[in-house]
Amino acid sequence: MDELSLLARALPDAPPPSPEVVERARLRLAAARREQGPPARARRRGPAWGWTLGAAATTIAVVLAIVTLVANMTPAPAPVLVPEGGNSALLQLADRVAKLPDERGAYWRRPLLNDALIRVRAGNQAFNVLFSSRIDLWQPRDPRDPVQAEQWQQFVRPATEADERAWRAAGSPGTVQRVCTPGTRAGDCAKLRLRSKPTQCVYTRAVEPDGVLGDSRIGELTLADLAELPGDAGQLREKLRAYWKILRDKEPGYSFEKFLATSTALLELPVKPSVRAAALRLLAGLPTTRVRGTITDPLGRPGIAVTFRESEGFTAEFGADDEVAQRYTTILDPRTGAVLAEHAAIADESTDGLAKGTFMTYQAWAPEAGWTGERPQRPRDCRLSARPLP
Repeated sequence: MDELSLLARALPDAPPPSPEVVERARLRLAAARREQGPPARARRRGPAWGWTLGAAATTIAVVLAIVTLVANMTPAPAPVLVPEGGNSALLQLADRVAKLPDERGAYWRRPLLNDALIRVRAGNQAFNVLFSSRIDLWQPRDPRDPVQAEQWQQFVRPATEADERAWRAAGSPGTVQRVCTPGTRAGDCAKLRLRSKPTQCVYTRAVEPDGVLGDSRIGELTLADLAELPGDAGQLREKLRAYWKILRDKEPGYSFEKFLATSTALLELPVKPSVRAAALRLLAGLPTTRVRGTITDPLGRPGIAVTFRESEGFTAEFGADDEVAQRYTTILDPRTGAVLAEHAAIADESTDGLAKGTFMTYQAWAPEAGWTGERPQRPRDCRLSARPLP
């Protein structure tokens, strides 16, 4: 099971993954960083590499309160935000974003949340649990200030009220057995320990004089580099071409057209609204970009659903079903153009324990993301790590 790489790291009572599982995860991660799409396999056919909790992105995070999560696992109808007209909706969004004022603050805060729905069994009861974790990054505007990152597992608990009733009917066990596809090795189908409070907190805190950001999809950039990016779409395209040439020397055959799709990173990074607007205009012109309409994101926020690459016909494992149809989307804030959620895997069909339209996995930015005048405090009951966090 692909998810075991993360589960084994996060849950010390679970058996470690095999070397083959670890290597597959590393290969998927390398591909995902370049493709800017969710690691999945083609529907019914193609290589069996599926969705991976840990490999989709190594920066993962915490979710808000369980009540919020439970209420929004199935998207609710949202107000109509996107008019008909395809990608012109992104151009209209860009026009609005370009008028926003520049943000100020001593730190750029990026609280990245990650959730996954997992089918489990206890006694004669089968139900779903939510696996939630968080990483919170504080990046200083002044390179003389420390960079701080915190990471912890938030909780593993029943996903909905119905799931909680099933869990209680099973005797409220502290450990549950994951439901796996037929033929899965017992060692690859770990038991999960349920937790209701954050655990396993680690953090790093150090001054980084060079100020290079951890997100290197576009290049090894600093906040100063981002501040100098042009707010004109044509000029931004040429600036991105210069960054592409640097990467092309390291990866022959990496086309500029494919690299342009990585400009989605600018919708996640601390750039000026004018630069975000320019990136939206570039992305609107790509043949693989498609506006899907309005959606409510996993945290209950209205957004615009967009795909930035061809992503039809994916499947993933869920419980005993190894080919659940799903679709992936990126969800944008209709006011700022910033990413609310990405790699959001939505069930495109129903199966045992899973209703069509349910978020199976996702990454989301918490509402407090953005520039802030607050400075990070050393977290309590948290272990200082000698190694950089992912």
